[in-house]
Amino acid sequence: MLDYKLVQACAEVIHYGSFEKAARALGLTQSAVSQRVKLLEERLGQPLIVRAKPIFATSAGQRLLSHYQSVRLLEQDLGHELPELQPDGGFGQVTLAVNADSLATWFVDVPKLLFERLGVLVHLMVEDESLNHNTLQEGNALGAVSLRNSPIQGCRVRPLGVMRYCMVVSPAFNARYFKDGVTADALRACPAVNFSEHDELQNQFLHQYFGLNPGEFPAHTVPSSQGFVTLAEQGIAYAVVEQHQAEEGLQSGKLVRPCPFEIDRPLYWHHKTINSRLLDLVNEIVLSEARRHLPEIPTGVHD
Repeated sequence: MLDYKLVQACAEVIHYGSFEKAARALGLTQSAVSQRVKLLEERLGQPLIVRAKPIFATSAGQRLLSHYQSVRLLEQDLGHELPELQPDGGFGQVTLAVNADSLATWFVDVPKLLFERLGVLVHLMVEDESLNHNTLQEGNALGAVSLRNSPIQGCRVRPLGVMRYCMVVSPAFNARYFKDGVTADALRACPAVNFSEHDELQNQFLHQYFGLNPGEFPAHTVPSSQGFVTLAEQGIAYAVVEQHQAEEGLQSGKLVRPCPFEIDRPLYWHHKTINSRLLDLVNEIVLSEARRHLPEIPTGVHD
């Protein structure tokens, strides 16, 4: 039998990537947390974490973290059915992985709904939508927004809808850099704004329509969806943004579209296949918000 005090300590260390932060979260000394992790590793006969900066899980540690999250979810289910088992003032918690553009648009009310309807705290891990399924696969989240349309092991995948992106700039930027239209040469001579050095959306847009590859254009790096819009409005970059984020700026005249090109990204919701009423409700809220805001994925795209 696993000692869940030891498992909890190990899970928190993996979650925070630090013994110090895990100790603070658990109300224990750093030494006590370290001893618990060491004892669990000795009992299981294998390392569970790699003691680097930040700390990360071994494959065994990832499986343990996934197991622990499943157990915690089932405990929360039981707490809803038998409230007397719930600690005084305690809240359940769910960890979800979401991309920044979704968080800034259709996903924005999901944490509020989860707290108000289910009484759970929401821990969001914000990654590029092309990478979120890795977070789920590694056992760090119970559900994730992803571009991937095929399920990973131990999970179910369901369509969310389409996010549509377009290029926007300020009128002054447009007049300065695109007076002869948007071309590959013009884009090489003016700055874009990237979410990260691995901004797949920007790279896909520029390669698909202008034949540009990463590194062939200058770019600011701003890991914020709203920051994209702000830099474009300030006239220091062109930005490829989700259409709803651009609406206000386009209507006010702070932004214009220098070219008609658009790119659609179908999104999918991956979640653990755990028999849990609470997780079912979490999924229902996420899918309902997606249906409310996003166009459906065209038939055949995810076949």
